[in-house]
Amino acid sequence: MKKIALSLLLVSLLASSLAACSSPVELTVTQLMASPSKYDGEVVTVNGYYFQGWETVLLCEGLKYSGLAEGHLGPDGAIMWVEGGLPLEVYENLYVQSDMGPEERYGKIRVKGKFETGGQYGHLSAHHSRITPQAVELLPWSPPAPD
Repeated sequence: MKKIALSLLLVSLLASSLAACSSPVELTVTQLMASPSKYDGEVVTVNGYYFQGWETVLLCEGLKYSGLAEGHLGPDGAIMWVEGGLPLEVYENLYVQSDMGPEERYGKIRVKGKFETGGQYGHLSAHHSRITPQAVELLPWSPPAPD
């Protein structure tokens, strides 16, 4: 009887450990980019700011007024390339700006996906990290008031 109880306990502990390992890690962009190699190849969930513009598809730490045009927002802080874009239902509900010519979209999102670092990703291979979305959720957020 003791062997059965011990076996059940060990199976339960092993199952809990495996479930914890397979659950995506939840992070902010700042946390992820502080130790990117720790999460290389892992599925993570990240809250951050999406910015899509001319040859740019990024998940970033924040958005700030760029000073390039009145009211124009651009990426701020740590960034990573977003491989493959967003689902249409999320993309269509992002904020839109066209002060700089081509239409740009931005907003706060939660993205679950495979994170990779140490390569050359995105336009002109200019980014050292990327996330390939598996699931994306638009989060409530309003742009900051102009300075």
